[in-house]
Order: sequence, then C-alpha cells, then structure tokens
Amino acid sequence: MPDAMIPAPAVRAQPVRHVLPAGTELWRVHSVRRAATEFKALPADLHWGGGRFCDIRDELSTAPAPYLYAALSPLAALCETLARDLRFRPDGRRRLTQRRVRDMLLSKIVAAVDLPLVDLTDRAGLAAVHQDVWLVQSAAPDYPRTRRWGSWMRHQAPWAVGFRWPSRQDFGPDASDVCVLYAADGAPALLAPSGQEPLCLDDAAGRAYVNTLLEPLRIRVEQPRTRK
Repeated sequence: MPDAMIPAPAVRAQPVRHVLPAGTELWRVHSVRRAATEFKALPADLHWGGGRFCDIRDELSTAPAPYLYAALSPLAALCETLARDLRFRPDGRRRLTQRRVRDMLLSKIVAAVDLPLVDLTDRAGLAAVHQDVWLVQSAAPDYPRTRRWGSWMRHQAPWAVGFRWPSRQDFGPDASDVCVLYAADGAPALLAPSGQEPLCLDDAAGRAYVNTLLEPLRIRVEQPRTRK
C-alpha cells in the first residue's frame, strides 16, 4: 500500500493492543550527547529526513510528542541503527565505517511502567490499522508516508504510548522486535536507566562486541587508521 493515503477523518480503526510490562529490558544505540532515556524533542520534516515513525507536525499531531526508538535485543538495536542500507562489497561482506560508530553508545534501559503499544508485528495487527507489511518493512524513501500513517495511528489509539513491529534488518525465527515510544507532558516517565554502563562502540571493546554480533550478517566495523 505505499501509495495509499491515510483514511478519511471519519474512519475509525481498532488497533491491536500489546503491553510491554514494566521492567522489560530494551536496548538503544544513541549519541554520547544524548542520555540513554532521553527522547528527541524535534519533530521530523514531513518530507525529508527522519525515521519510520518519527513525530511530525500535521493536521492530526499538532502537539509535540518527543520520541525514542528502542529494540528488544542488542542485535536488533545495532542492526536498525547502524546496518541500514549498507552495500555488499564484491566479497559479499558489508562494512561499517568508523564515522558511523564514532561517539555512539549501546545502552540497556528498562520500561519504568507498563507500556501499551499498537501491535504491528503480524498481519492481523497491520490489517487492524488498514495496512499491510509495507508499513513496517518499506525502505527509507517511503518514510515520509509511513510517518503520516504513524500520525494517523496515534490519533486512532490515544491509549498507546508507541508502536511495536518486526525489525526490517534483524529478521527470522530468532529475530527481535523494535518499538517507538512517544512522551507526553505531565505523564509518568516511560523509561528508566538499567544501572548497566553503556558500551562505547568506537573503542576496541565496542568494535569487538559489534563485530561478534554482526558477523553472521557479514558486517564488520572497519579498523581505525593509524597515524604515522
């Protein structure tokens, strides 16, 4: 459905509800300049930049909704943040540049409260919001439209604090899901630090960890250049 407009204002959907219990562990890749549980307050542009379900300003979402992406496993967090749109080289491998991991951290965080989410993990959940797999598996050029659908779904599910869907990068029987959360003024904090120190991804230990997790996907972080 890539070219389908969001439904007319009178249309009502019945999104499927999924609750992540308080205490659920989540992982996030983020800049050292942002705290592990810090939401991004700046909305995405309607047409350029931004992720699949970033907050936008349109006729349905006029109030700010700071957002945060997280995953249910470290592998999914790394794949969704660092491994998107990597090109295969002739030897069948893919390379993460030093620039991509510079000043980046992998943090474990926990749900501070029960998190009611719109479930987009299967065909029934997608059909409940008048959509199909395109909504959660399409590539970046379609994100301006998926953001519009995200705005419509939030309007249809005022009880939800976010969405849950299958990772596009980490798929298969052992794959983990990803989610986006939206904060609201005056509401309880959705996330809390785990107490575990974040992992720096641009030092030797961090590169080794990333390479170990991503080796089955034939992805490696390039070695830093040595200065002569």
